Amino acid sequence: MKILLVSGFLGAGKTTFIKELIKRTGTHPVIMENEYGDNNLDSLELRNDTAKEDDIQVMEFMEGCVCCTMKDSFANSVFTIFSSLDPEYLIIEPTGVGRLSNIINNLQPFLHGSISLLKPAVVLSPENFQQNMKEWPELYRDQVANAETVVFSKCEHASTEVLEQVSAMIRDINPHAEIIGSHYSNMSDEWWMSLMGLGDTSDNTSEITAIPGSGSDSLSGDSAGEAVAKDEFTQVSISRTELHNPAELVMFLEDCLHNEFGHMARAKGTVMIDGEMLRFDLADRMYAITSSPDTKCQCVFIGQYLDEKKIRQRLCGGTKVVRKIQQIPQRRLKAAVNDIW
Repeated sequence: MKILLVSGFLGAGKTTFIKELIKRTGTHPVIMENEYGDNNLDSLELRNDTAKEDDIQVMEFMEGCVCCTMKDSFANSVFTIFSSLDPEYLIIEPTGVGRLSNIINNLQPFLHGSISLLKPAVVLSPENFQQNMKEWPELYRDQVANAETVVFSKCEHASTEVLEQVSAMIRDINPHAEIIGSHYSNMSDEWWMSLMGLGDTSDNTSEITAIPGSGSDSLSGDSAGEAVAKDEFTQVSISRTELHNPAELVMFLEDCLHNEFGHMARAKGTVMIDGEMLRFDLADRMYAITSSPDTKCQCVFIGQYLDEKKIRQRLCGGTKVVRKIQQIPQRRLKAAVNDIW
């Protein structure tokens, strides 16, 4: 079994990258989603998109997950997948607040002839890299320092200057990494195949050892490399909302960007509004709202110093907000509601 780690901060675009990887390589891996907290939105997205592929299985690693219990270690869960399913490939998408060094260390005891680690990849948004480095420097440095491939996402409109600046910063942290200095969708099929150790380029087997001091201290046997203590990154989950129109959702997300509910690093979810199920995604100071095939309402908010009571009041009908939608920047508003109105 070959293991590919696809790391990246909250909202970097890991799930979208994995979907493209499966499409471009034609492989049928088992996908292990390390969801943060008690939501499984990314797992549901992958299941929806791979529903036609009978031999692609999406499994969850979280409290109360389907492939392990709270007492099971991350590494033992991986070994269980190997022994029970014996897939050719296992793609692991760690939580966005996970230290890549911890995850690599947790896997080391199980790497032998039948289980190998492919070169770990980290997905990041170059336009927000410098700001995120200021806010979460240790986490970002750890993910970049322990990756062997650095993949740019959400950079379709980034300037050449920004791409070059971020590439230089990454080289300072990890001079040996392969840096994909443009959007990954532009890469050749040969490159995609090489990520899975296919083709004539190389077997892509990793020989990396987690860099000392970059986050190798284990937090607990059950954390798949969580970066910080749970009281530093907190999450709020909501399964019921009472929003009456998309404008209310837009204004709520605007307030999230302006830290009205705490330092919001990531927000995503599905909500029923006026008989239509909508999905929202907020990350990297941006958000999007699209239609959703899901039938279940669930939302998750991840960040620091989150005010759970205030979030619930806004989403569950306890607080009315009177504000003209024209006050929202038109560029962001158009992008957010383009698929709705």
